[in-house]
Amino acid sequence: MVVHSGLNPEKWFGSTQPPIFQTASHRFLTAEQLSDVFIGKEKGYIYQRLRNPTTEALESRVAELEGGVGAVATSSGMAAVHNSIAAIVQSGDEIVSGNSLFMSTYLLLSNMMGKFGVKVKFVESTVLEEYEKAITSRTKVIFIESIGNPKM
Repeated sequence: MVVHSGLNPEKWFGSTQPPIFQTASHRFLTAEQLSDVFIGKEKGYIYQRLRNPTTEALESRVAELEGGVGAVATSSGMAAVHNSIAAIVQSGDEIVSGNSLFMSTYLLLSNMMGKFGVKVKFVESTVLEEYEKAITSRTKVIFIESIGNPKM
């Protein structure tokens, strides 16, 4: 499944595996075509960091392996953590998090979430009752790192 899922040799100039597209931007035949792709009216690639064929092949394979409908590849674990949380919470919501965290995760939750109106409550990571006490009707995320600092 890993080798054969997400194959698109027509898009890859006949290659049996996705090539690595090493380009920052993509060309359009007309300004109208660029506009249509940019607003989502037409499918295409604008800028490598937004979407590209290599990343799409990876996402397709991960989704198929996991039995999902889609996947999102990010450039780092922190990008994945931030994107996941940002997709769920909004101003006025709460997060309950264990206190044993990777430092960057801790800084994201303790320093950044408040700027967006999201309250974060830290509890002792290994005490289930503390999570139960901290959860309210506004809690949208319970965040746990199974092996966080300093226990790594």
